[in-house]
Amino acid sequence: MTDAPRSFAAALSGGPRLALAVLVAIVVGVGAACGSAAPSGPAVPYVASFAPASQLAAPSASAKAESATDAVDAFVALVTKDGFSYQATFSGQDRHTTDIFPLSRGLLQVSGSDVRLQATLTFHGKRYAFEHRWVKGKAWIKYDPDDKWRHLTWSAADTMAAFASIHGKSDVSYNGPVKSGGKTYYQVTFRSAIVNPAILPFSNISDTALKSPTMTLLIDAAGRPVKGTTEIDGRGRISGQLQEIVIDLDVTFTKVGQAVAIKAP
Repeated sequence: MTDAPRSFAAALSGGPRLALAVLVAIVVGVGAACGSAAPSGPAVPYVASFAPASQLAAPSASAKAESATDAVDAFVALVTKDGFSYQATFSGQDRHTTDIFPLSRGLLQVSGSDVRLQATLTFHGKRYAFEHRWVKGKAWIKYDPDDKWRHLTWSAADTMAAFASIHGKSDVSYNGPVKSGGKTYYQVTFRSAIVNPAILPFSNISDTALKSPTMTLLIDAAGRPVKGTTEIDGRGRISGQLQEIVIDLDVTFTKVGQAVAIKAP
């Protein structure tokens, strides 16, 4: 630790010329060292690349934002198009305050304003395959394959089409991009009740009402619905007792844009 100061002092004691030569050699050596270190040193690349990096980030972020906006716009345009048809499969559970019942083999078909829905509810070991149809403004339900069709007094607001509540972009919330299976999707949420508690096959259920049913859905870059989950929260009286009713479903969309035939019973 003390050799360098002594050598430097000794060099200076050799006279002005020697001292100047030593000083020049030191300066040149330091400059050469800095020049050779510059490409790998942290300071120089950081300063040199800072401006270009910030300039490149903005277009990338802008492009992603535009892709998301385009996807959501295309989704709204698709699901609000007259005559839009699709099919979806689903499964999940029906949760009451006092019990939980599995829902399986769910199928939702929509052709324009016409809707067909069927599913199987397992109630204490017994399965009930129920079906609902909404055709040309009229509604029917049957609670078992051997049951007869019954008329329902419903309005258009009660239809269980997945996108019935979407009329414009303000009805959809965008949550951000999602990676799934190596692909980028865009997640949206909106009001949706593809299984209304009123059609559940319980003989002792009454006074049902929806609260804030929500579907969280992944759409692709073209705005096509792919898959998602829905939480249909409501309430109703079971044997006269007011209970919370929540239906949780996993939903997968198929035949998007393809013709689906739905007939009145």
